[in-house]
Amino acid sequence: MTLNGSAGTVTVGAGQEPVCRVLLVDSHRLFREALCILLARVKEFSVVGEAAGGREALELIAALQPNVVVTDLHLDASSSVGHLEEIHARFPEVALLVLTAFRAHDVAARVRRAGALGHLSKDRGLKEFLNALREVAAGRCYRSYSGAGARIRKPSEEGAGAGIVDLTERQRQVLRALALGYRTRETARMLGVSVKAVHRQRERIREALRLDSVAALTRFAAREGFAEEDAASN
Repeated sequence: MTLNGSAGTVTVGAGQEPVCRVLLVDSHRLFREALCILLARVKEFSVVGEAAGGREALELIAALQPNVVVTDLHLDASSSVGHLEEIHARFPEVALLVLTAFRAHDVAARVRRAGALGHLSKDRGLKEFLNALREVAAGRCYRSYSGAGARIRKPSEEGAGAGIVDLTERQRQVLRALALGYRTRETARMLGVSVKAVHRQRERIREALRLDSVAALTRFAAREGFAEEDAASN
């Protein structure tokens, strides 16, 4: 546990914008220290404390009253999402930004349900990190995108084998439309493409996931949170 500032509001000079107080939570000390160094160069943010885990974080939030908590997330640990839920329940006024190396497509929906305003993949750059921090500090949602698309697991219960499938953003849009119940023509109109193009994308996704019908694809999209992911971006 590290306290980098005192409790209360960071004071600023007359006419200056108030400084956003940030608490960093990550199990890797080197990562936390690197973020501290980077944020020290940005006048609008002040890192007031660091914690290696959830218990320490709760104590520091109570003591330091940060505006934003930037926290790591390991979705293979059952306590991680619960940690977010507890912070949000106890300190609903604190904005939560999740940093994660976990690349499953449903991260945005899971952390949003737990109370986080945004999530960012750890492979993104400083510019996007600062943008995400500004968005959640202002009370707006932020969701990380990868320019190369996103990765999802094949649904083994639908007869698919183990493995990972890469999706383009257009394919994700088609899955969102399916999850939200839009018809093919409606999807084509929303995306500004032809009906045939929507059919082709569906078939490519279905074949990649080894699903035997569009109905199975629709169930998959709904079950895996694509509709909620769409809401998280608005």
